[in-house]
This record gives sequence, structure tokens and C-alpha cells, in this order.
Amino acid sequence: MVSFSALLICLAAVASAYPPTLTSTSVAKRQALINSHKLETHSKYITYIEGQRVKSILKRAETPDIDYVQIATLKLREMAPDATFRLIDDHYIGTNGVAHVNFQQVVDGIDVENANFNVNILKSGDILSHGDSFTPVTQSSELETKDVQIQPLAAFRAAVRLLQLPITGAANARIETTSSGYKVQGVEGTLEEPTVKLAYVHKASQLVLAWRVEVDIESNLLVTYVDATTGAAVIGVVDYTSAATYEAHPLGILNPNEGSRQVLVDPHDISASPLGWHNDGSQSYTTLRGNNVIFDPKHSLPSSASLVFSYPYSSSDLTTSLNASLAQGFYTLNRFHDILYALGFNEAAGNFQTSNNGKGGRGNDPIRLEIRTNTPGTITKTSDGISPHLRMGVSAGRDGIFDATILLHEYMHAVSTRLIGGGATAGCFSGNDGLSLDEGYSDAVPTLLRVKMTDTRETRYTIGEWFTGTPLGLRSHYITTNQQTSPLTFATLNTLTGGGFDLATVWAIALHEVFWNLADVHGIGEVGSVSLDANGVPRGARYLLLKLVLDSEALMPCRPHHLQARDALVQADQVLTGGANRCAIWKGFAKRGFGTNAVRGSGISSRVNGFAVPQGC
Repeated sequence: MVSFSALLICLAAVASAYPPTLTSTSVAKRQALINSHKLETHSKYITYIEGQRVKSILKRAETPDIDYVQIATLKLREMAPDATFRLIDDHYIGTNGVAHVNFQQVVDGIDVENANFNVNILKSGDILSHGDSFTPVTQSSELETKDVQIQPLAAFRAAVRLLQLPITGAANARIETTSSGYKVQGVEGTLEEPTVKLAYVHKASQLVLAWRVEVDIESNLLVTYVDATTGAAVIGVVDYTSAATYEAHPLGILNPNEGSRQVLVDPHDISASPLGWHNDGSQSYTTLRGNNVIFDPKHSLPSSASLVFSYPYSSSDLTTSLNASLAQGFYTLNRFHDILYALGFNEAAGNFQTSNNGKGGRGNDPIRLEIRTNTPGTITKTSDGISPHLRMGVSAGRDGIFDATILLHEYMHAVSTRLIGGGATAGCFSGNDGLSLDEGYSDAVPTLLRVKMTDTRETRYTIGEWFTGTPLGLRSHYITTNQQTSPLTFATLNTLTGGGFDLATVWAIALHEVFWNLADVHGIGEVGSVSLDANGVPRGARYLLLKLVLDSEALMPCRPHHLQARDALVQADQVLTGGANRCAIWKGFAKRGFGTNAVRGSGISSRVNGFAVPQGC
């Protein structure tokens, strides 16, 4: 068992303090420190193609649905017979009929934070795929270090010092014991009270005992792992924040350059939002508040007994356009909630609602929107039951809430966080692979929504061009199938070890290639609503690909790399359509180097392009 010395509680009075003034230099320096400590973890992802699936003793079709948990547990015990673990309480059956079960590795009762196992099971009881990042170390007797030598408060102070966090009052802070660890009180500069608890971290083939320090500052929601034996080193950092009747721009018009605002009457989807957008299951509202979206308390919201939210807007006068901004944000996020719901991101999958109406998931976690902040756009990526905090900013007098490429980009970060690894696990994107996938999905999805019926493969898209007032917006290359305009490939990631906007664009472009191949067969598809055929398959490439993205994220392992994400998308199509789009998907990926012979080695710059497609394509 892990032992540690008595933890002293500081009783000093809390000093009055204010967080230091932030400058672009201090923020950039802190972000560089955070990036230098990214926690790199790699997972295995095993898929079972038709005729090679692992047969289970139990059959979901013949037994109650709960048996899929037993099937998953049997598979885990087969693959890791000596491991100890706990079932994560977020298992569910997706709208495609696939059951998803997630497990957390445990050593001596303490979670191994970056060791997860997920199993995906078909209706037949056959296992479709599984992901595994478990460590072979199974008990503390196998570890060199067993004793905790520093207190949780000292670990918190070390995190603040080593990462140069803008938090004051740490010297006079006090610690309070909670059911799950410790809570730090008496500091300034955090949005919530920091928490500290013991955890193991798997790094460089070793298992290290650490204090898990979670702090929410305005620019970042950070989990920092501080060495529990010395307090002198940061083992790793995970950043859960991603930078940057209604009268509104309807879905499909993603900024003022693309069209005018319209008066939209009852735009909610009754299947996705049966209470409407102004009722949270316990109360009805006559203001911009409801089950899916709430605003930060700092905002004074307009009220309308008749629920008519129509206000003047001027791009040159922010003062008189505040209510228009609030109405726009409320409409866009609610409408996107309803679209995603129709495609399978529902209560059981971990979506964002105050009331889940008895349909699964934890609830009590609507999106909390804050506008006109000092950041272009951020969101805290939280586990099911905790509201993501979405912040939108202002640039050169332009209100970011009217640039839905940024707003939906941020929302999609929270969606991906809920789906990959299950709703209860929020840390499944790690290192540059994770950053590229996370940002790439969040670029690709708003792009799907802005494609017009008259657009072609040559049309160029980016993120945030209206907000920034620059052609390329917040990116370095356009999203387009034209390889002369954007020559990025899988191997381009080898040159981006230090980060960069192209980390996002590489994956977004690969998905965009897939989209246009699907559009050649199925058409682009309308943007205003989701239309499903008799088998639950979306009509049109736009929402077909978005459905496949959501389904694939639920399949892939925690901490995936690009080729595993590719395989999960192919597998999602196999489940949804019987593989009808297999060749269209593979050809899209292969064009950008993600083909069947692409290689992801063990090094940080070990990617090799592959342009081959499966036989028959």
C-alpha cells in the first residue's frame, strides 16, 4: 500500500490579493511551459473485421442489454489478466446499436490516470474493437518509489511555481479534505477552488506516483502531475481548454459576410429539445436560458414574455448590439445541440443538458456561455455532469459570437472530449497527436456546416476570417482539396513538433477530402436539418460525415493517433452502412498520406506517408 506522512493543514488567515496583470508575453511564456510538459501517451487500437470478430459467451441479442458490460469485462480480463481496474460509469448503447464500455486501471486503489481500456460491442455480442493503454505494472511492490514525501498543498504551490501560473495567495492558502482528495482555499486567480489528489501516471514505461493538481484559470483548465516524492518536477500537464422567435444568422451562415440575419420562429427540434429551449425541466424562462445553454452570471439577459428575441445589430457599434450578440450565441449553440442530438450525441452519450429527462447520462451540465471576454475563443473540456465554460471574445471591434466558425469550433472540442474514452473521462487527447486530432475535428465540423450547395472541391475555407479580418483567419493554410493551395499531408506533422496551426489543418483537410468523395455519391445535403433514411443513415454527405465522426470518436481508444482515428471512421461506416462508403473514405484519406501503408512509428517525428488504398478500391 502507498503510505505518506501526516498532511499539515495551514491555518494562516487568507491574505487579500489580486492576480497579476497578464501580458501577451507572460501568457505566451506560460503556454510554452505547459506545452513543454505535455503528457504523451500511446494507445493500442484493435479492430476485428467481418469473419474475425472475437466471439463472446454472451449474446446481447439474447440477453438483457446490461450483459454488454460483462462481455467487455471478459475481454479486458483476457487481454490484461493481472490488471486491477474499475468500471467507469458512462457505458451506453449508441444510436448505431454499438455498446461502448470504458475501464480505468487502478493500482493499490489509486487511478493510473493515463491508463484506459475501452470495448465496443455489436448487437450480436461480438466485439467490434477495443482500445488499450494499460500499463503492465499492477501493484506498488513493482514500483521503485512508494512513499509520498510532500504534502498536497506543497504540490499545489509547486505547480503554481513551476508553470508560472497567475495565482496569488498560495503562501497563505489552506487545505480542506474532501471525499476524493483535497481542496485548496484562499487563493486568487482561479475560477474554481483548485483540487489535489494522489494519482499514478504512466510515463516512459514507468509508473510514477504523483499529486494531481487541477486549477481553472481564465486562459487554461490545467491538470498538472507533480512528483509526489520530491515536488521538484512536473511529470506531465494536460490542458483541458482549447484556444480560441430569434433574430440571428441561421445555421449555415457562419459569419456576417455569408448572409443576413433572419427572424427564426420555433427553430428547435422537438425530438432533441422536447422542453423547447427555454425550460430546464424544473422551470420555464422568459429570458435566454434553458436546458442546453445558460449564460455566465455576469451577463444581464434580455427578457420577453412572448419569447421574441429580436434586437438591432451593428458591426460597428458593440454597445447597442449586446442583446443581439446574446441572442445569436443562444440560437447557434441550441441549434447545434439539436443537430448533434439527431446524429446520436444524446444524453447517454454525454451531451450538455441540465435535465436529461431520464434518458441516461449525468445531466446538470448545460453549456455556460460568456461573451466579449479577452480571449478569441476557449472552452473548458469537462467530463459528463460538469458544464463546459465557453468564452468568446472581441477582435478589432468585431464580436466573436457572430463568427460561428470559432463558436462551433470550441463547442466541438467539448463534444470530442465527451465521446472519446466515454463521458466520464476528459483527458483522452494527449501530445501533438491528440492536439492535432482535437483541433482538426473542431475545424472540420464548422467547415461541413458552411459548405454551400454551389461550392466545389476548389472552394477554400478557414476558421475565423471574419473575426480577424484577414483572409486566412486563425490558420496558416486553407481547408481545400486543392493540393497546390494546401499541400499538407500526414508526414507534415513530423515538422510540427513545436505546435502550429497546421496541426489542425492536416486532419481537417483529410476529413474534407473524405467529405467531397461522399458528396460525389450522396450530394452535399441540406444544412437546415438532419434527414435520415429508413436505416438511420443521414441523407447527404454533410451530415453523413458528421454522423461518422461522432460514431468513430465513440469507438476509438483513449489517446488515439491519426491512423487509429482513420480506422475508427472506416469502422463506423461499416457499422452504419455496411461499408457502402469504404472506398470513398479510404481514397480521401490516402490522398493526404493516410493510406493503408501509412506508418506511425514510436518517435515524435516518425510518420511516413502512405497513398495506397485497400484492394478493390
